[in-house]
Amino acid sequence: MKVKRIFAPDMRQAMRRVREEIGPDAVIVSNHRVAGGVEIVVAREDEYESAQQELQRERERRREEQVRILTEQRARAVPRQSGLDSELERARLDIAKAREGVSRPEVSRNANRQLAEDDELQSILESLRARQRERAAAGLDEEPPRKKRSVAKISTMPLAEERGPEAGDTEDHLLIRNMQDEIHQLRAMLEQQMRSKAPEVPVSASAQAPRPVSPATEAAASGLKDQLERRFDRLGLGARLSRSLLASIEPGLAIDKAWRNALARLADSIPVVGEEMIERGGMLAFVGPTGVGKTTTIGKLAARYVLQHGSSSLALVTTDCFRIAAHEQLKTFGRILDVPVRVVDENHSLEEVLQSLKGKRLVLIDTAGMNAQDPAGQLQLEMLESVSVRIKKLLVLSCSSQRQLMESAWQTYSPLGLNGCVLSKMDESGSLGEALTLAVEKQMPIAYVADGQKIPDDIGLARRHDLVSRAVVTAQREGERSRADKDRLFRAG
Repeated sequence: MKVKRIFAPDMRQAMRRVREEIGPDAVIVSNHRVAGGVEIVVAREDEYESAQQELQRERERRREEQVRILTEQRARAVPRQSGLDSELERARLDIAKAREGVSRPEVSRNANRQLAEDDELQSILESLRARQRERAAAGLDEEPPRKKRSVAKISTMPLAEERGPEAGDTEDHLLIRNMQDEIHQLRAMLEQQMRSKAPEVPVSASAQAPRPVSPATEAAASGLKDQLERRFDRLGLGARLSRSLLASIEPGLAIDKAWRNALARLADSIPVVGEEMIERGGMLAFVGPTGVGKTTTIGKLAARYVLQHGSSSLALVTTDCFRIAAHEQLKTFGRILDVPVRVVDENHSLEEVLQSLKGKRLVLIDTAGMNAQDPAGQLQLEMLESVSVRIKKLLVLSCSSQRQLMESAWQTYSPLGLNGCVLSKMDESGSLGEALTLAVEKQMPIAYVADGQKIPDDIGLARRHDLVSRAVVTAQREGERSRADKDRLFRAG
């Protein structure tokens, strides 16, 4: 049985190597991020079970080795009685610092009170020294190794005031806890003493009053916001979102730094799912207008799932029985991936089809894209709302669509209770700001982004900073294209 580890800078390149080196029947046993990229463990589909068992045995061996190393390290760590001595030495240094503070002119008004506290600290220290001398006279400092281990164990317990003496406690254990208690009291007194010595700094009237803003500063801030607003407009962001981002810009910043800060705020405001929804399983319905790429998105995710988990736990469903041969593309995916495809029609309701597939780990549902005002479209919405099986709904939005069409799609399908969205056709769009604005304003988490027709490569998890970077690059590319078109028109004229 062959199990192969493959390293690659990202998952896309890793999957390409899997197909090249193992073939179409490869199954991913495990995958995780490592320094420099990702590591995946793959095997052939007929060897999947034995590969998992071998991987589990390897993990057990690593866990046992870690436990053995940790046990050896603990065995070598012999507790020492010098811990109390170091505490005492620390207390002596703190008392010396406190005495130094008493002699300072700025705290002379507190001298009498601090001297009294020093006397109390000194008495505690003398008590600790006397107990140490008693222990030395009784020979407690020369305990056998077994005694020292018990002392170390007691030292990790709560203080004497938090835990009363228990049966079996020896006199030296109680003595050590009392000494630790007194050391903590000593530290608390020293901290209080240090706080009392902190001088009060009066707040000047100039610091309290707000500084007047000069006309030049106001003009510079206004010019900065105008420049940023123009850049946001080129990204395609909505006016309300742009105003929200501009409101937090600090005046006086250089334009490049202000732009980076604004983009960082934009990234923070974008809601994303942040995990593979197909890994969690369940039933996922993809809704949206006609032509946004619902069926292609399902094909990509289905292929991605089959590469990792095989085809036995996946099923595809289509409710689109209105268009001629609408389900043929999904059936083609099913044949290629060896996955069953169920069609909802007048003889098989959606409820019946989903109940028959409850044994599957993942079910992907393709729906018809229609207008809510159309009777057939209203029937689709009612059918999705009426099923008793829990379905997660993802709205598929084409980034090449206008903002009004995206807004209309959200209004149509939001009554279903959307769990997120998929941004498709990013490679065909001249601006991503419209889709990002809708996601931010409606607080609709973005689950996946798709940017091509390749299956399963051209789809990935939505990540905030990647979306913002892609929006900026798209706007720059579109700006360069517009300038080139203008140049051609100018030369032709």
